[in-house]
Amino acid sequence: MSSHSTVWRYFDKINGGKNALANSRGNRSQPTDKKDPNEDLVFAICTSSVPYRFLKNKHFLDFCHKLNSDHKILTPDSLRSKFSKNRSEYVDRLKKELKHVEKAWLSFDGWEAKYMDKSIYAIFIYYVENFQRKSALLGIECVEGSATAANVGKLVMRMLDLYCIDKSKVLGAVTDAGSNIVAFLDRNELFHSHCSAHVLSLIIKKSAQITHIKELIAKVNRCAAFLSRSKVERGKFRERSSMLNIHGRPPLPFSDTRWGGALLLAEAFLNHYQSLSATPALQDYLMNADDLAALKKYVNVMKPFLEALNSAESDNSFCSEVLVQFSHLSNYASSLEQRSALGRCLSNETKSRYAQYVKKNDAELSIFRYDSYVENDALLMSTYLDARFAYLPGILQRTRWEFIENSIQLYCDSIHVLNQTATGPPPKKPTLEESSFSQFVQSKRVSSHGSSVQAEMSNYKAIVLSGRPALDSSPLLFWHAHRDRFPILQKMGQHFLACTQSSAIVERLFRLNLFLRLTSSIYYSVCGCIVNNSRRNRMKSSTLNLHLLNASLATLQAKNEAGEMNEYDECEQSDSESEENRHEEISGEFNDDIFEEALARAMTI
Repeated sequence: MSSHSTVWRYFDKINGGKNALANSRGNRSQPTDKKDPNEDLVFAICTSSVPYRFLKNKHFLDFCHKLNSDHKILTPDSLRSKFSKNRSEYVDRLKKELKHVEKAWLSFDGWEAKYMDKSIYAIFIYYVENFQRKSALLGIECVEGSATAANVGKLVMRMLDLYCIDKSKVLGAVTDAGSNIVAFLDRNELFHSHCSAHVLSLIIKKSAQITHIKELIAKVNRCAAFLSRSKVERGKFRERSSMLNIHGRPPLPFSDTRWGGALLLAEAFLNHYQSLSATPALQDYLMNADDLAALKKYVNVMKPFLEALNSAESDNSFCSEVLVQFSHLSNYASSLEQRSALGRCLSNETKSRYAQYVKKNDAELSIFRYDSYVENDALLMSTYLDARFAYLPGILQRTRWEFIENSIQLYCDSIHVLNQTATGPPPKKPTLEESSFSQFVQSKRVSSHGSSVQAEMSNYKAIVLSGRPALDSSPLLFWHAHRDRFPILQKMGQHFLACTQSSAIVERLFRLNLFLRLTSSIYYSVCGCIVNNSRRNRMKSSTLNLHLLNASLATLQAKNEAGEMNEYDECEQSDSESEENRHEEISGEFNDDIFEEALARAMTI
């Protein structure tokens, strides 16, 4: 059966063997999916190296006719029109959804295409509607020219204009610390929340550079590299794991862009060590007792950081959790044995103070990661607006909760938050002369508004200290339950709790070893597949933009249908065939397999 094509294997899998084609034809009156089969064809073309003209190939048309004589294949021109139509429909639909957004956050990042002289940026938006946080892809396009702060800013602004989103509605963005992105946010006076998953991955990476740990990780990498190269030994390894009832992700290489990949690989290596020991060809990659004990100790010590990383990558995370998480990690690191290199490393990476590094002729002042978060006004206010953490002692270092209350007061005064019970648009400001009387009345209005905010904050503090929501609950539920009691603060809560801990949603679009398994197909991280395809290196920017958007929408839709999954779960659930392909270099042949399988799905409609 292994000599058969992907199309045949697909039919064999879903229809049960030799009668696959006959069964598929006999069930035409009962389609298995209401989705337009041409959508699958669009996805197939987007993610493969198959040219448009292939749709005119006589043998291909004959092949499709034999599978389903009633199905009409799109022409190349119709396919191009379909790309544009999908984009237009998506933009129109999302524009309506975003019409009444009050405040929003962005998340974006960029990649350099491997075979293209282009920088590609994906932009997502986060907002709260009816006390539920939502996210949407605004676009994924090439930057015009080099990826400078100005050019990246032009792309972001063009996306906001496309969806008729006023710039004043954007509070800030959660991104990595790229200098061009930070410069753009600073120039536009937007809040910047540094992706906590990225920060945690840097800490993990730093710990893995300690001499004796680096040597252990190198041994694990050699074992993983051997398994990824040898299909036969990989199969034997799987058999032994199955016999020993050992489950979980196998010790196979992660993508270079995977946050905390070295630690995750070490954990997988230990979980499957019994299977590795039972595989003859892997004997050279086993460790002696001392090295094995040292690796186990390292993984065990790093578990709180790995848990924090997994939490940060979740789509259900909130930026209000960042400060509390780093307070926990700082407290944990300080409790470790400081005489060990690992204990000192983790303590230095998470402790709260300034450090002076003296070089030969100059001194460099470095701010520790925890300090930079505590100095972030957006994170401070979001932590205050999360009833799970507000007024917790010891998580703000030297910052006092009174300071955040003053920031809340200033923010409320600046945006003129309306009461939830107000109906219709706010009254226009009367055009009075700047007389003494008008100034007196205006001052009383401001003081009255300030008093109401202070009253809400006093009541909020009393409620929070008397009883907090569950730790695993959404902080937005608290504001929904108390929306009438706190008409001003609940608005602020919706503004600042729209932001997540990390920009993981953007990273997943380009992560090269990410699979998402559905009931009948494997969806690949298609954007990484497209930009690393050597057969697509002469694609026009406009065409590439359409391909990336259509492929991204298809992948996001597949993920939403399957529910939230992190990369660990996705790798764990992938079957042997897809896992084998995952660890090979991305190639046109692999993309063509995706094309064939998507085509097979279309033919069963």
